Amino acid sequence: MKRLLLLGCILLFVLCAPKKTTVETEGLEEVVVFGEEEPATMSTEPVLPVEEPLLPPPPVEEEPMPPAEEELVLIPPPPVAEEPILPERPAPEPYVPAEPVAPAPAPRNILGFRVQIFASNTEENASRVAADARAVFTDAVYIEYVAPYYKVRLGDYLTREEIEPLKNKALSLGYRGAFIVETMVTP
Repeated sequence: MKRLLLLGCILLFVLCAPKKTTVETEGLEEVVVFGEEEPATMSTEPVLPVEEPLLPPPPVEEEPMPPAEEELVLIPPPPVAEEPILPERPAPEPYVPAEPVAPAPAPRNILGFRVQIFASNTEENASRVAADARAVFTDAVYIEYVAPYYKVRLGDYLTREEIEPLKNKALSLGYRGAFIVETMVTP
């Protein structure tokens, strides 16, 4: 079926394509004409190229310019100002570096434990719970954003055994679901 369709397309192309007609002249040039062949209107006489005679360009009249007088203009140099004599300055003191100031030690963040008592996707709710927790707990209260939640966490402890009593206190004060998380803390 495909072969038959392909053969039909080729025949249609061959039959509908414009014909190429070549008219040969007597050695001068070859003329190619595309389209239907119409022998009645076509001339068989050679076509000679038409050469136009080369004419010299018309003369351009130039007006003589009057001779220019060269005028030499001297520009005087700017006046030289006398430099004022300045009094001698005493030699500057040699630079003595000050004692190096030790920078304040940055708070170290190390891996430790906190108790998470609340998580919300709005900062307002987390701030409200954190304010309530600051009134109840003596430990530091933090609001940490871990996308997409704002988490309220308590304390800075290095071991799980140290933080267990804080978790139990949070559960007894009504913070249901309080649990211990391992995170970076500032001891």
